[in-house]
Amino acid sequence: MLSFRIKASLETGVAFCRIGIYGLARILAPLIQYWGKTMSRFAYSAVALTFLAASPVAFAHYDGVRPDSHAPISVMGDHTHSKGEWMLSYRYMGMGMSGAKSGSESLSTDEAFGEIPGMGSMNMKALPYDMTMHMHMLGAMYAPTDNLTLMAMLPYSTNEMTTKTRMTMMGTTTQDEFDTETSGMGDASIGGLYKFYDDNGYRLHLNMMLGLPTGSIEEGDYIPMAGQDLQLPYPMQLGSGSYEVRPGLTLNKQYDSWSWGAQISAKIALDENDQDYKLGSRKYLTAWAAKPLSPWASVSLAAYKSWWTGIHGAAEDLTISPMMNPAADPDVKGGQRLDIGVGVNLLAPQGSLKGHRLAFEYLAPVHQSLHGPQMETDYTFTVGWQKAFGGK
Repeated sequence: MLSFRIKASLETGVAFCRIGIYGLARILAPLIQYWGKTMSRFAYSAVALTFLAASPVAFAHYDGVRPDSHAPISVMGDHTHSKGEWMLSYRYMGMGMSGAKSGSESLSTDEAFGEIPGMGSMNMKALPYDMTMHMHMLGAMYAPTDNLTLMAMLPYSTNEMTTKTRMTMMGTTTQDEFDTETSGMGDASIGGLYKFYDDNGYRLHLNMMLGLPTGSIEEGDYIPMAGQDLQLPYPMQLGSGSYEVRPGLTLNKQYDSWSWGAQISAKIALDENDQDYKLGSRKYLTAWAAKPLSPWASVSLAAYKSWWTGIHGAAEDLTISPMMNPAADPDVKGGQRLDIGVGVNLLAPQGSLKGHRLAFEYLAPVHQSLHGPQMETDYTFTVGWQKAFGGK
């Protein structure tokens, strides 16, 4: 039954690739126009300020064997393959979050507790204050034609959170903290990349992915304030529980001495999950510029802008009150963030490791505005390996 569903999803993705271009182009036209102007300005400015490259000369054809022919490793679905070519990949991603922020202002611990209403006669409050997320991502790509590349990704995640607690009894306030952890498979994704322009160093393709609800949304752990295991709040769950459409548009441009690219994408939940909620929409705007240092190494500078909205509905088995813990409040999950990333791409041009790619990128936030109180992101990093084989 599962294989039938996966086969049906792949066939649906291929059908969208073939018949959806003109309709999607009309729908995305205003976004594409805005994205193109904004990202072009950023790309040229970034390269001018960072690399001070000489006057570029455009390649007549895109060169897929340069180290900068792939985007920074944090960017997903950034390139296509030639007919008959496969690619396997592995990524390790880490993220750290801490403190509390409401709007664009960072809050002290007392200020953050002050924004939590509290619950019960002891005015019990819980404040998530430190969180790390680790993800292992396996990926595979295959190109049945020169224009269509099929793609699948499977993540495994571990989430760790420290929560501070505060309660008042007979005029005395006590404070403590406890740790929770979840781990397991996240939401898999399948779909395709359809390349519809490839000329004069430019490559443009549609990203059409489907997120599958393979990650758990009922993870629990021991909560000292309750004295028992309870279902954990939304940030500690491993998946969305919903099918998601993940559309996007990606542009790459090569010159003889540098390259740049841009991507606009989104994640949109199609249905409420088994817990009677669905995640809010998430939108992403990314631009990067890269400079080859040699035939086997390049460096990159990138900007990542993301927006996300609150959760629709509420988890029916989540007994932790949003009056006590903001992580359990579906209405304080929205926000936006701008990250700047620096990265390195390595490509083995010859020898026994020929064609193997290694890459690293580190992202630091430069602006965050959260519908808080929420933890603010401190850093994100990605390390990855890629290897293509087969093809022409």
